[in-house]
Amino acid sequence: MYFKRIDMHGFKSFAEPVSIEFNHGITCIVGPNGSGKSNISDALRWVLGEQSPKTLRGGKMEDVIFAGTANRKSRGMAEVVLVIDNSTGILPIDYSEVAITRRVFRSGESEYYINNNQCRLKDIRELIMDTGIGVDGYSLIGQGKIADIVSSKTESRREIFEEAAGIVKYRSKKAEAERKLEAANSNLDRVNDIVGEIEGRIEGLKEDSEKAAEYLTLRDRYKELEINITLKNIENLELKNEYLKDDITELAESIDNLKEERVQLDRELAESRTKSEALEALNNEARNKLVKSIEEINLLVNEGKLKEERLASMEKDEARLNSELEGLEQKQEKEQQNLQQLIKTKNDIDRKAAELNEQLREKIDSYSKLISEQTAASAKIDNDKNSLFKIHSHISAKKSEINSLENLKNTLQRRKELLLSEKDSAENHNDDILAEQREAISARDRLQVQFTNIQEESKRVKETYQSAVLEEKELTKKTEDIRIAIGQLSARKKTIEEMESNYEGYNYAVKYVMRNSFRGVHGVVADLIDVPKGYEVAIETALGASMQNIVCQSDEDAQNIIKALKANKAGRLTLLPIGSIRSNVYNPDSSLKNASGFQGLGVDCIEFDTKYKNVMEYLLGRVVIVDTLQNAVRLSKQVSGGLRFVTLEGEVINSGGAITGGTFKNSTANLLERKTEVTALQEKLQRAVKERDKLTEELSQVKDKIVNYSTVMQKLEKQLRETELELLSSENRISLFDGNIKDLAEGENKRQRELDSIQSEQNSAESMIEKLNEEIEAGMDQIKALEAEIDNQMAELEQRKNKVEEGNESITRARIDVNACESEKANVDALVGRINLSLKEINEDVQVRVLSLQKLREDRECLVNAATNGISIKEKEEARTALENYIEEISQERGELAKLLNDKSGARDSIEEKVNSCQTQKYELEIKKAKNETQLDSYKNKLWDEFEVSYLQAIEFKKKEFNMNEAVKSSREIKTKIKSLGEVNIGAIKEYETVSERYEFLSGQRADILGAMNSLKQIIDDMDKTIRIKFKETFDMIVVNFEKVFQELFGGGQAMLRLEDEIRPLDCGIEIIAQPPGKKLQNINLMSGGEKTMTAIALMFAVLKAKPTPFCILDEVEAALDDANIERFAGYLRNFDNIQFALVTHQKATMEHADVLYGVTMPEQGISRVLSLKLGDKIDLN
Repeated sequence: MYFKRIDMHGFKSFAEPVSIEFNHGITCIVGPNGSGKSNISDALRWVLGEQSPKTLRGGKMEDVIFAGTANRKSRGMAEVVLVIDNSTGILPIDYSEVAITRRVFRSGESEYYINNNQCRLKDIRELIMDTGIGVDGYSLIGQGKIADIVSSKTESRREIFEEAAGIVKYRSKKAEAERKLEAANSNLDRVNDIVGEIEGRIEGLKEDSEKAAEYLTLRDRYKELEINITLKNIENLELKNEYLKDDITELAESIDNLKEERVQLDRELAESRTKSEALEALNNEARNKLVKSIEEINLLVNEGKLKEERLASMEKDEARLNSELEGLEQKQEKEQQNLQQLIKTKNDIDRKAAELNEQLREKIDSYSKLISEQTAASAKIDNDKNSLFKIHSHISAKKSEINSLENLKNTLQRRKELLLSEKDSAENHNDDILAEQREAISARDRLQVQFTNIQEESKRVKETYQSAVLEEKELTKKTEDIRIAIGQLSARKKTIEEMESNYEGYNYAVKYVMRNSFRGVHGVVADLIDVPKGYEVAIETALGASMQNIVCQSDEDAQNIIKALKANKAGRLTLLPIGSIRSNVYNPDSSLKNASGFQGLGVDCIEFDTKYKNVMEYLLGRVVIVDTLQNAVRLSKQVSGGLRFVTLEGEVINSGGAITGGTFKNSTANLLERKTEVTALQEKLQRAVKERDKLTEELSQVKDKIVNYSTVMQKLEKQLRETELELLSSENRISLFDGNIKDLAEGENKRQRELDSIQSEQNSAESMIEKLNEEIEAGMDQIKALEAEIDNQMAELEQRKNKVEEGNESITRARIDVNACESEKANVDALVGRINLSLKEINEDVQVRVLSLQKLREDRECLVNAATNGISIKEKEEARTALENYIEEISQERGELAKLLNDKSGARDSIEEKVNSCQTQKYELEIKKAKNETQLDSYKNKLWDEFEVSYLQAIEFKKKEFNMNEAVKSSREIKTKIKSLGEVNIGAIKEYETVSERYEFLSGQRADILGAMNSLKQIIDDMDKTIRIKFKETFDMIVVNFEKVFQELFGGGQAMLRLEDEIRPLDCGIEIIAQPPGKKLQNINLMSGGEKTMTAIALMFAVLKAKPTPFCILDEVEAALDDANIERFAGYLRNFDNIQFALVTHQKATMEHADVLYGVTMPEQGISRVLSLKLGDKIDLN
């Protein structure tokens, strides 16, 4: 690895883009003072991550941006690109060339890039860490900084040694691990505090949660029961109301019917009275005529005497009529008085009804107001109960908070005691630093080689294993495919064999005969022949139904079988007795045999036992098998003799010329093909089984290989893990770390700060507890006040309920009074109607009497004035007799009519009584119905008031099977249980769930933190060991190199490096002791400036020998040396041919050793420019 070039643009005095190539060997950068030479070394330091503007000789980071001149504007950005050749792979990045870029803007923003990919400063530092080219390393020695190596504090010199030892990366990782450990410890403390607080609450919350859950379960059950009980009561009341409604409707219909009957009777009575009055008028008229006739007769007999008697009679009649008229007038007056009294009564009733209705409305309004007040009072009680519940919950929360604070106080106190204990222990604590083995590095190298070898072997085995796995997959797939094929073939074969054994496709008669094993039966034709492949369709077509013929031994056997078929009604079939069947075979001539397409006779195309020859010749002896239909047609025309031609595809040409053809619907039903298929399936099965066995054997072998490879891989993986762990352990145990006193002091300060914080938190908790107790006391006072208020409100609510009940009863009584008043009004109206009717009758009677009296007076006047007429006595007697008969008839009819009137009046009175009775019953039922409706409203209000569900919503809770008695009993028991639970905090359920989840989460976090802390402690221990070993080995090498280089540079003398504290090599300072030739051994601080510089250069060269860095820039490090020492310095640089040196110098002796010279000039004020010169031979610069 080496630096190829550096590109600068806008950096300090390099306003224009400048590129400097770095070659192998020594590069000198020269130029006058102030020309900008050192800006090149500053650019290198800056691009590699320097963050201190002071180190870059500036006040702030923006000072590195070109600030402008009198003739040039300032730049807004500075950029430096360092290109590094990484072909050796020293930098841990997969690039052979690495370009590190850094930019800064005047806004203060910075950008970093690695190969044009934006990154972080941390990424650049990690990339170059432990390579020796870092900003804190020994490869960049700035202007005037060389003497600082020896003159600075002994602790500060460690940076060079640590960079050389390559432990900066480990220190960085260790510091990061310590920060994480500290953060984890803080997190653990916080988690423990929170967990301790939660543990103090969770048990109480669990009890409250369980109580609340039980309460909710009981409440829901109680709600369900009460809703169902209420629904059942509503259902019962509605059912009762339905019955009452039906009864009321029935009574109303009865009342209406009775009223109609009453109206009809009233109409009939009126008609009868009218008729009676008419008869009475006729009777009076007839009597008058009779009287007149008698008078006339008497007048004729004894006109004088009769006249006097008649007059006397008329006077009597007049007196009688006057008396009757007076009686009628009295009766009319009495009826008028009764009518006036009834009208007054009616008015009183109307007024009373209006008052009662008004009172009913007032009572209903009052009742509604009472209901509203009751509802409002209930709502107020509910609100107060909710407030009470909230206060209880608030107090419960405050108590929980107090418990939490008490737990916090206890936790803080325990932590305080622990810190005090740690403080006492820390005062006497001193960490011992342990030495580590020098063999750690060599052990690590051996492990690295071993690790690489195992990796390669593991890779080879893994590739072989994967190949075997692929082979296994292929064989498994093939085996599975062949297994499936075997299953399918077996299933198909089994199906066909079962069809054969069950004689599927044969008619019932064949199945019957073959299953009953009749004597002499040889079998079915289809079973007795074998058909070569390709001829199945032709032979089956040729045989047709004959395939199901049964071959038997004799005619007797055939007769027995047919008898059995008949007896069992098992169907019909054809039997072919061997002993009696005759052959019927055609002998083809040569022309037919040689004809195109001729395959042979059907009997010749099959195989069978010779004993069946006659049978087969009988069936197929005259069947010719032809290849195609075209050839069959042609041959059928050439040959005669009653032959049938059948093609291989099943077309048939009969002897008469008929052609049959087409396709078969179901090939599985073909009887002959089944036998052929069974044979073919058996052969396929045998081949498949052999193939399966072969594949199984191969698969077993491959699996054995996989198992073996897997075992080897597991062993290698185990070895790899073990080696990797040993390697990591070796890496991490190369050096040990011991905490220094500063860490103890920092720990003491941290403990003190924590103690102060704990005291503050304890005081805060105390004040908070006091405040919470005051709030609880105030809440308890509010609870007492609310409970007293609720008790008063409950008493008032009870009174309101009583008032509501009284109001309901008052409304019911008022409705009864209104109904009674309405009934009374109806009765009065009926009486008024009757009296009006009676007055009408009386008026009519009065008119009749007045007319009769008037007529009587006229007759008397006529009698007095009239002379004796000439009417004969006989005629008068006849007229009198007729009148008497007529009067008798009228009297008889009037008697009957009077009886009818009397009966109808009695019937009307009976109907009136029935109407009154029905109305009374109806009013009573309506009162019951009104009470039920009021109760229904009360139940429905209960659903909303107690459970906040409407009636329709409550129906959703209704159970189909419901026992009222058991429900009431359960409801009372649940109510008692709820009361026994006492105060319930519903919010405890959710709070318990939340706290439990948080507790589990925090417990998991605590376990994770503890695990992480243990891992971090192990990492820190491993880092300590690694750092200790690396540092010790490198330090020992530098000590040897320093002594040697010192003697070479000084031409003698001696020098040494010494750890100030051998027990703590990783934290102590490094002391430099030197003795130039001719002087006593003395401390470095007593040496001259030149000696210090030469000593620092000797130390630098010693470090470079121990840990060569690819590149080293030295900015005027030899400025304090004389020419002789400069010559020694410059000459010694040639000893490092594997390091690129860039020297900023004014010394000619140094320039003489350069391979490349870069001259930096400032032709324009404030603007640097670079000129290059590659040197071949040495030149004289004098």
